Amino acid sequence: MIKHIWAVYFSPSGKTEQVTMAVAEGAAGVMNIDKIHRYDFTLPDKREDTLCFGEKDLVILGCPTYAGRIPNKIMPYIRDRICGQGALAAIVMTYGGRSIDHSVMEAYLLLQENGFKVYGAGSAVTRHVMSDILSAGRPGTEDLKAAGQFGADVVHKIMTQPENYNDLSLPGSNPVGPYYKPLEADGTPANFLKAKPKVHNEICTHCKICAEVCPMGSISRENIEEVPGVCIKCHACIRKCPTGARYFDDPSLISHIRMLEENFAGRPKDNNWYL
Repeated sequence: MIKHIWAVYFSPSGKTEQVTMAVAEGAAGVMNIDKIHRYDFTLPDKREDTLCFGEKDLVILGCPTYAGRIPNKIMPYIRDRICGQGALAAIVMTYGGRSIDHSVMEAYLLLQENGFKVYGAGSAVTRHVMSDILSAGRPGTEDLKAAGQFGADVVHKIMTQPENYNDLSLPGSNPVGPYYKPLEADGTPANFLKAKPKVHNEICTHCKICAEVCPMGSISRENIEEVPGVCIKCHACIRKCPTGARYFDDPSLISHIRMLEENFAGRPKDNNWYL
């Protein structure tokens, strides 16, 4: 039934890629499939193509949770450009330790609408992109092992219960609920939509990696201090800067990060897999 296994993901910091690949590898191991096909749609040019699959494809879709949903600038690509045509699928939504909210349900509904047969879905904990202490060290070895087992379990379900797709009981509401409204440390609403990363010029080498890894293509390659495009706060430029020259100084964003750390850093979350 399965001839090709695909890992299809949006992963600015690389953590979602890790988990998605672990799931795909677990599935491939059961099927004795040597090659896993990858499609990384993190960068803007990769979201210009339409992906269409078929009945002999198993697609593992991976995406991080932003404010309890699929990132709002990425959702239209999944909705409009990833086509199932009877393909089999499993979902991996990662999150930084606050809450998965509606993101798993949102991805589930989108893939059903796009013609996928969804056999499994999961929420996997990864280090929060905004913090070094919130879900630090995740995914670890045991997390990735569990992700691989989930991939194997998805294949087992396909082989033994092929008729039981799109029958998952998942967290979140249908219709999908609103985006989470971030808070500052004092509990008041946080508004950092216009915050953009800045540069420590004294340690910046002008390697332009930050511009190359920005998933929105928003950092100027001619002058990396300029960010004329939208910033989705993915922190890819910060996490992948080799000298640590990128940073945010927006007071509301900094206060929000402090709130997250104070309220969630001491409450480690579990991964959840649904079949």
